[in-house]
Amino acid sequence: MKRFIIAVLIIAAIVFGLNYAFYHYGFYINISPEAQISVPFRTYNKEFQKLNESGKYEKLIFKGVDVTASMPGHYGSEYYADEEDYLRWFELIGEMGANSVRALTVMDDDFYNALYTYNTEHEMPLFLLQGISVSDTANYGYGDAYEDDFYGSLINDGLNAVDIIHGKKSISAAKSGGTGIYRHDISEWVAGYMLGSEWGPDVVSYTNHNDLYTGSFSGTYFYTDSDANAFEAMLAQVMERIIAYENDKYHVQRPIGFVADPSTDFLVYEESYARQLLKYCYINSENIKKTDRLLSGQFAPYRLYDFCDDFSAYLDIHQNDDIKDILDGIDNSSAYGGYLQFLSAYHTMPVIAAGYGFSSSRGITRQYQLPLTEEEQGKSLMDIYEDTLNAQWSGVFISTWQDTWERRSWNTGFASIHARNYLWHDIQTESQCYGLLAFDPGENERVCIIDGNAEEWLDNDIVLDKDGMKIYCRYDQEALFILVEGENVAPNNTLYIPIDTTQESGSKVCHNPYLTFDREADFILCLDGTDNSRLMVQERYDATRENFNSEITGVDPFIRYPSVDTENFVTQYMALDNENLVANFSGLTPEERKELKSYNKWETGKLVHANGDSESPYYNSLADFCYGENCAEIRIPWLLINVGDPTSMSIHSDYYVNYGVDFHTISKIWLGITDSYEKAYMQPFKIKGLGTKPKYHERLKKSYYVVQNEWAG
Repeated sequence: MKRFIIAVLIIAAIVFGLNYAFYHYGFYINISPEAQISVPFRTYNKEFQKLNESGKYEKLIFKGVDVTASMPGHYGSEYYADEEDYLRWFELIGEMGANSVRALTVMDDDFYNALYTYNTEHEMPLFLLQGISVSDTANYGYGDAYEDDFYGSLINDGLNAVDIIHGKKSISAAKSGGTGIYRHDISEWVAGYMLGSEWGPDVVSYTNHNDLYTGSFSGTYFYTDSDANAFEAMLAQVMERIIAYENDKYHVQRPIGFVADPSTDFLVYEESYARQLLKYCYINSENIKKTDRLLSGQFAPYRLYDFCDDFSAYLDIHQNDDIKDILDGIDNSSAYGGYLQFLSAYHTMPVIAAGYGFSSSRGITRQYQLPLTEEEQGKSLMDIYEDTLNAQWSGVFISTWQDTWERRSWNTGFASIHARNYLWHDIQTESQCYGLLAFDPGENERVCIIDGNAEEWLDNDIVLDKDGMKIYCRYDQEALFILVEGENVAPNNTLYIPIDTTQESGSKVCHNPYLTFDREADFILCLDGTDNSRLMVQERYDATRENFNSEITGVDPFIRYPSVDTENFVTQYMALDNENLVANFSGLTPEERKELKSYNKWETGKLVHANGDSESPYYNSLADFCYGENCAEIRIPWLLINVGDPTSMSIHSDYYVNYGVDFHTISKIWLGITDSYEKAYMQPFKIKGLGTKPKYHERLKKSYYVVQNEWAG
């Protein structure tokens, strides 16, 4: 009996051990090495192709979106979205006319379970392009690409991805990517693998300049040519491992490629332009060749953004000579200066847009850019889609499906508390609003709709009631909302609303226009008709001056700064990238370079008059205020009044005492109103932090319907 029990335990231990090794470590034995290889998707010349039910390959054009796990109140790396969320999103994505989605990295099991459910219940499935990426720490760190956190991570996640899509993986803990028990086989819908979502230029350059590595690699499925660099050789090795693993274990191959973009592509610019564009690394899919053993093929995915405008004018003379025949055949007036046409003509493999987008945010980051309404966002997306089709690309993936509250932009990131960004929606930050799906504050509806209709406001919203004028206030995770009501509220009458947030600075007087207040004001909201209304800030409390004055004017803001009670109120600006390039940059003095490359600025304090009701045919998502009958509704984004975290009501402290941005909390905001002839008497509006559990509801943006009209129409 004891022997029997021992034998059973041994067998159970062996079974458990094999099961654990199989699902957790990918253990397998290739018992049929000569088995026929299945190729459900392939690349053929410059086409992406899918094997249809009749056993023939047909052309596949991707109409896709990037789907992440990002949701308000949670970092994307938490993978808080569950199967129900993904399934709901997939339904909407399918109804939009998309035929594919892209996962930037290995997702949690809820994502793949939802995709399996959706595809088994719908005649038209969603194909998956599976991304394999590295952590930001490795991608923008100090090491090279052959270190374990980089190369090892790509190999590990790549092999995990293979097992995941075949439903034979368990991940209980991961340095990056999702976890779970993956048991649904979705491989029939996986079109291919893509390495990277972007590459840190410093890591690429450091790897290529490290004498320990060469560009030489020769494998069963890939080899590098004589022009390959060390980073490309590393990518070839990763692709070799992934293809070999799926080939040997599952007897399947599918296309694979690695992402590039204008900052890392193969183009070499003339030295002067390269220094201005910070272009110092190069990767090229054409330097990695496939052998006859690779049946599925390669493709070249590119991230698209406006770095590449007028690229052909900046090329090194040798680079220009090498590709002159291609350059002569492109239309420089087309999208991105002909970049799309050029890449299609240059590459011997299919090219896809692996992530491109436009923001519907109120804020911007680039020179010659203006904020886009949601409708304009959709039209811009479809303009590029049409241009990729005309350039014979194999499709696009819009980045992203949903807005991302946790993101930061370089020109606003300094002004908020980074650790709490994901808890509120900063509409001043460009990078947060690239989605087709918005997360609007409020469990079911907004606390205020900017449409000039005062009916939604209640008596307990009143902050000030004086001389026939009333001010009402509300707030949410996006903004402070104000209703001004009275007989004098009309586009042809100018009114001024002083706002006091901090007690550390402010003035009782504004000298232009001349206004007086009964307490120190930090901001003045000028209601001056539909085209000339704006928010002004006391110069000492101007965040852009404190952070970007050196880059904009060349003058250190801390050498000579405004007094605590300065009467000078100024226009609010955002710093913008300076995209002007000069041919003789290398020959300029440091002072001349600094002047030529100084930041531009854009008046972000100017208010847009429009209807902000998303149900209205006249909806404008950029609406800041709207006149109604003897009233005006106004939206003031938190960052415009230096609230860096509305979840705790933390505002900027005095910059010139703290030598930078520091924070303190407030419990009141004071407001008043005047027509400039009388002193403004201000009353307090009590506020408290919004907490760490934001309430929100999903809303399809107008851009969604523009895309749907093109893709499903």
